Amino acid sequence: MLSGCYSFDEVWKTDKPINKRKLSSLQLGDVVVTEKNWKNPMSWFGHSAIVINKDRVGEYPRPFAGYYEIKTNLWLKDKENDFTVMRYKKFDNQFKSQFIKNLNKSKFQNYCFSEKETPSTFYCSKHIWYLYWRTAKDLGYELDIDLTDDYFVTPYDLMNSKYFYKIEL
Repeated sequence: MLSGCYSFDEVWKTDKPINKRKLSSLQLGDVVVTEKNWKNPMSWFGHSAIVINKDRVGEYPRPFAGYYEIKTNLWLKDKENDFTVMRYKKFDNQFKSQFIKNLNKSKFQNYCFSEKETPSTFYCSKHIWYLYWRTAKDLGYELDIDLTDDYFVTPYDLMNSKYFYKIEL
């Protein structure tokens, strides 16, 4: 079984680790994508998490763990590799309000690799993809932040999506 956290195309290399003093510039909905770590098989595919607020990130970290929230500074401290922070270009107040509702609905699902539009199971990047896809759908428009539009979505698909821009921290 292969993880959904893999991409054959690496368009961007991730940046140097974030300066922890600049965490205050993180916002709800920011996407953090870690660089692939070839020393750890669980990290061969990169990883992604969603910023809940400047103090917390949420993620589906691994099988049997489910959804998990952790303090941002602790999450970043545990990362042995580099990462990039991305922000959705159209994250306005209306999107934010619906995004929060969808985030709260999606927190209690099982970890599993499944088709993107299935709301009953998630893995790291599928959860983020689903939050954006569902929120846009609820607001009456189509949005697919997956670069490749495949069955699975990977962290690098999110990082290279035309709907995000890189945040310099």
